[in-house]
Amino acid sequence: MERSEILLKPGQQIKPYVPNEVIQDLLLKLYNLQVISVEELNSYDDRNFHIMVKEHNCLPDTEDVCLDGYVLKITNSLDSKACNLIDAQHKMMVYLDKNGLPCPKPIKNIEGKFMSLEQLENPAKSLFLENNGKHIVRLLSFLPGNILYSVPYTKDLLLQVGELVAKTDLALMGFVHDGLKGVDRIWNLSAVPKLCDFIYVIKDDHKHELAMEVIDNFKSHVLPHLQKLKSGPIHGDFNEQNILVKPDENQPGKYVISGILDFGDVHFNYYVFEIAIAICYMMIECKTMDMLDAPGHVLAGYNRLRAIPDEEFVLLKDCISARFCQSLVLGAYSFSQNPDPYLLITSQNGWQCLKALWEYPKDELYKRWRLIIEDYNKCL
Repeated sequence: MERSEILLKPGQQIKPYVPNEVIQDLLLKLYNLQVISVEELNSYDDRNFHIMVKEHNCLPDTEDVCLDGYVLKITNSLDSKACNLIDAQHKMMVYLDKNGLPCPKPIKNIEGKFMSLEQLENPAKSLFLENNGKHIVRLLSFLPGNILYSVPYTKDLLLQVGELVAKTDLALMGFVHDGLKGVDRIWNLSAVPKLCDFIYVIKDDHKHELAMEVIDNFKSHVLPHLQKLKSGPIHGDFNEQNILVKPDENQPGKYVISGILDFGDVHFNYYVFEIAIAICYMMIECKTMDMLDAPGHVLAGYNRLRAIPDEEFVLLKDCISARFCQSLVLGAYSFSQNPDPYLLITSQNGWQCLKALWEYPKDELYKRWRLIIEDYNKCL
């Protein structure tokens, strides 16, 4: 498979259309499961469904039984060309789970495989659905919990997010899979220069100008320095929808991180990108403190487990801003193709956050974050 085959191009329609009868047929055909309830979950390009079933023991392998239900994932037509990448996602989930980081578990189908390539066909009309072609279909265990987005952000939770990202980076240093090689996707932070092909969807002149400034800055201030930075397999999308939390049994009213979701953006890239991505999304929904302080708490948690080298630290503002821009532009583009309100979550506060971050002097910002990190270090 050529690298360009999974790089989104303007105008491509890649999200599957999946009516309920197709969901029921797939579960019965591939997993011997009878569906009793279906709830669609948020997704940019794929279709994900929380499934409850009648008889769990009908699964091909009864060790795969999950009483909390399952997630049926129907992959977009672009990523469905990359079976080896999907296999890498499965292997990474299992690997991290064994290393103490709870993740969904891939479920075997009737052929003993963790995925199948299916031509989606509507039994009622005997017509192929949109995105004409085959889609990867798979089933994962459903991981219970609350998504981070649904609870108030506290300094302690942001610290935990930083620790989670560092734990993941450190664990994945021992993970090897050739499906991660040459993964060129529009959501990789290294693909920020390609946003110029999609920025036409930003109609507001001031926002368009700001986005172009950020993109040009990434080209001139980040790309030339990447070769000297450390890299490895990364999750690639630690956002507020992909981190699970649960109530802290020892401290009522508080939450602890309990799991990681959505491995659709895993690839091999720079560690500074991973922490910058996480920080971007923590800033967007941070209502309990100044959003420009939120990065300091995330970095303090990360720094406890993996000390951030100076050559990475000095690129943080540039990389965080680039992720804001990437999320805002691609969110607007995806909405233009498929008007789902979920696709505009980032834009609700994102442009304001990006403007505040971009206009704040870099040296003062870094001093502010380092002081927060130092305050935590004093308590150790």
